[in-house]
Amino acid sequence: MSKLVSDFLRVAVLLPTAIKTCREMLRGVLRYTSLHGPWDVQIIEGREGEQKLSRFSEWGCTGVIGNFYDSRFAHYLSRMDVPVVSIDPEGDAGPPPSRIAGFVVCDNAPIGRAAARYFVERGFDNFAFVGEVNGYWWSVERQQAYTETLKAHGHDCETYVVPSGSVQHDAGRERRHLAAWLAGLKKPVALFVAFDMRARQVLDECRKAGIAVPQDVAVLSCDNDELICETAVPQLSSIQMADEQAGFDAARLLDMAMRGQLRRRKTPLRVSYGFADIVTRASSEYLQLKDPLVERALSCIRLNGGVSFTVNDLAKQLSVSRRLLELHFRHALGRTIHDEIVRVRIDRAKNLLRTTASPIEELASMCGFASASHLCSVFKRRTGVTPFAFRRRR
Repeated sequence: MSKLVSDFLRVAVLLPTAIKTCREMLRGVLRYTSLHGPWDVQIIEGREGEQKLSRFSEWGCTGVIGNFYDSRFAHYLSRMDVPVVSIDPEGDAGPPPSRIAGFVVCDNAPIGRAAARYFVERGFDNFAFVGEVNGYWWSVERQQAYTETLKAHGHDCETYVVPSGSVQHDAGRERRHLAAWLAGLKKPVALFVAFDMRARQVLDECRKAGIAVPQDVAVLSCDNDELICETAVPQLSSIQMADEQAGFDAARLLDMAMRGQLRRRKTPLRVSYGFADIVTRASSEYLQLKDPLVERALSCIRLNGGVSFTVNDLAKQLSVSRRLLELHFRHALGRTIHDEIVRVRIDRAKNLLRTTASPIEELASMCGFASASHLCSVFKRRTGVTPFAFRRRR
């Protein structure tokens, strides 16, 4: 039987929101409170100068959701005398097990397996992996699943080894080692990177070294942080995780604990989250092309996926006639320039439908369509469903 409450449930949420995964989890927590609350929520981000919550009991705290292996939250641990849901715990970090109502943990194996299958299906023979510099458990687990899946398909994988000592913690020096390793890879190579910020470093080093992406190195990452992925050059393909659902589940577990709906257990409840989808962008759109004009055209189309332009505009930008460009394009790819422009715009619309709540009218403008009705008709013709149905399904 549920325990009735006579006052607001007061919940402290300890999440470093500078990290995209944690921002999405917070969104899930707040979505739960809007449906099942209201709760009095104190969000603690761990940023410099942040207002502290020094006396949990005086505030009337009834529960905590936290990412406790983060050192910025260490001073809160001794004060945890209420139910706690721990997100992605590592080692012995966190409050005593007796106070843990549940764990919400990333299942990294499906992420690594999906990355391997993604590249194998695209016909690659060479594979590589770049992990997080400190070797965190989630990076190691993604690497293990990636390499094991490739091995099952008969492929080896080159793994970047981070130099030890002071080089490891000096971005400038370490990235020189990374650049040399990238230059030495057998190409073309399919490269999976543990998370988006690290993948952006990889793209930067490739660009400085004159390594073509995706022609020489096709890059796929994880987290799908739009701020990083959409502004990278080329735009970064990434794995979308079910982060928001993880936050929602964490709040649900805590709510049950605060209301006395969870019996005492030797082992706290455990909820997994992880792979949701792969968002393909230019960094992994590998094509073996020997036509520089078509490569330039594809690059221009991708860079202007959110802009309304015509085939004539593209030909003018490339200083060639439309007829010549059409002939080269059809010979190299077997499709028209217009088809490619529409494909890029639809892919962009899919990504925005997955990751934002923006109205269809706004999405149409952001994807280079003349109007919402134009987007809807083209989207339905290309995918078989309306943008509204696609968003609901995702």
